Amino acid sequence: MLEIHVDGEAFAPGESLRGSVEWMGDAAPEALELRLLWYTEGRGDRDVGVARSLRFETPSALGSTSFELEAPSGPYSCSGRLVSIRWALEVVKRPDEETARVDLVLAPGRREVDLGAAGS
Repeated sequence: MLEIHVDGEAFAPGESLRGSVEWMGDAAPEALELRLLWYTEGRGDRDVGVARSLRFETPSALGSTSFELEAPSGPYSCSGRLVSIRWALEVVKRPDEETARVDLVLAPGRREVDLGAAGS
């Protein structure tokens, strides 16, 4: 089991993202890596960028740890006709590469920017 819990679903640039990571397994993982990342969806190539990351050394097979990350200034979460930008928190358990993910919104006013509305 590997889970991420976040205090909220939408954040403005510069706000603190707080939450916790929980894990349970038969053996203690070497480490957990938490990544705040953005990625594109839609036509064309898929792009991914890691804005922030934290590494947690884990001493036991069962545990939890809290985290706090500052939301970066961009790119903003947005939806367009051809491409959209999404944000997520992802945790990876080492060395077995098990992952868990939570989708987020990062934009001014905590609302995804609708690029289709401007051209309609």
